[in-house]
Amino acid sequence: MRWLTFPGPNHGDVMPGVEKYLVGIQPRTEELIAGTRDWDRKRITDEELEELRMAAAARDFSLQVQEQYSFISDPMFYWQDLIRPFVDALEGLDSGPQLTRWFDNNTFYRKPLINAYPSISHRKLSRYYFDRIWEFGRKAKVIIPSPYAIYMASEDRYFPDKRSGVFSFAQEMERVALFLQEKGVGQIEFVEPFLFFRKPAQEDIELAIDAFNLTSQRLNCEVLLHFPFGNIEGHFREIIDFNASIIGIDFFSTPLSSLTDFDTKKGIAIGCIDARNSLLESADWVASFAKTVVDRLGDIKHVALIPNADLEFLPRSIAEEKMKILSEASRRLEDGS
Repeated sequence: MRWLTFPGPNHGDVMPGVEKYLVGIQPRTEELIAGTRDWDRKRITDEELEELRMAAAARDFSLQVQEQYSFISDPMFYWQDLIRPFVDALEGLDSGPQLTRWFDNNTFYRKPLINAYPSISHRKLSRYYFDRIWEFGRKAKVIIPSPYAIYMASEDRYFPDKRSGVFSFAQEMERVALFLQEKGVGQIEFVEPFLFFRKPAQEDIELAIDAFNLTSQRLNCEVLLHFPFGNIEGHFREIIDFNASIIGIDFFSTPLSSLTDFDTKKGIAIGCIDARNSLLESADWVASFAKTVVDRLGDIKHVALIPNADLEFLPRSIAEEKMKILSEASRRLEDGS
C-alpha cells in the first residue's frame, strides 16, 4: 500500500546541506546479467566475467560521481543478496538448502544455518567489495546487515535462545564495522529490514537496540541505520535509542502522517524514491515531499535523500534515471528552485 501523499512543489524554500546517496545493492547492467548466465553455462571464463563486473562497477561509480553524491556506495555486484557474503565470511554459518523469499519481493535468498558460534574472516569479507571503493576515502560508503537482521535471516541450530544468538552476531559485526572504519570509509549503513516488517514485540525492539548499540559503540564514522520495508509508525521514541547518527525511513511503508516524537539531534534519510516501482518520480515531487517531511519534524540539522530500498529490484536503465532524479531533487532543495 502506498502511504505517500503528493504535495505540490513549494518553491522558494532553501534547505542547505541536503545530502544524497544510495542504499543497498544496485542493479546489474544487462551485459553483466548476460555474462553471468554465460559463465554459469561455461561459455565465458572467470576472467571475462570479472571484466564485465568491473565495467559495470565503473559505470555505477562514474554516475554517482557525476551526480555529486555525498557518499559513493559500493554497488555490491559481488553480493548475491545481503546475507550470502556472511555465510562465506563467518565460520559457524553454512548455506542451507532452503530458498526463502526476501520479504514481499520477487527475489529469494538461501537461508543460512547457524551450526556453531560465528567468527568473522576479514580476508573473506574484503573480496566482496571493489578495491576502488577504498580510494574514495571519507566519501566512501559501505553497507552491511544489522546483527539482528543477520540472525533473523538465519535458521538457528546452535544457540539456546534468540538473545544469545543476536548478541553473538553483535560482537562479530562490531569487528566487521571496525575493520571497515579502519579502511577509511565515511559512512557505514546497517540494514535492518526485519524489525518493523511486521508489528514487533517490545522485547524484540529492545533486543535489536541493545545488539545494535554494542555493534556501533566504538564507531566514529557516520552511522546510518536503514529500515527498508519497515513501518515504524508508533515507534519513533524507540528509534531514538539506536546509536546511529542518521535514521533511514522507507516512506513507502511508513505513513507520513505518523511522523512524531523524532529526536532532531539525529539526522534523517528520507526514503522518497520507490525502488520497487518502475514509475519515475518527478524531481519537483521528491523535493516537495522531502520539504514536507522536514516541516513536520522541525529543525533537522542533517537531511539526506535516498531510495527507500535497494535499486536492484529495478531494471538498470530505470534505476539510473531514479539516481538522477534523486540528485536533481537535492539540488532544487538546496537552491530553492
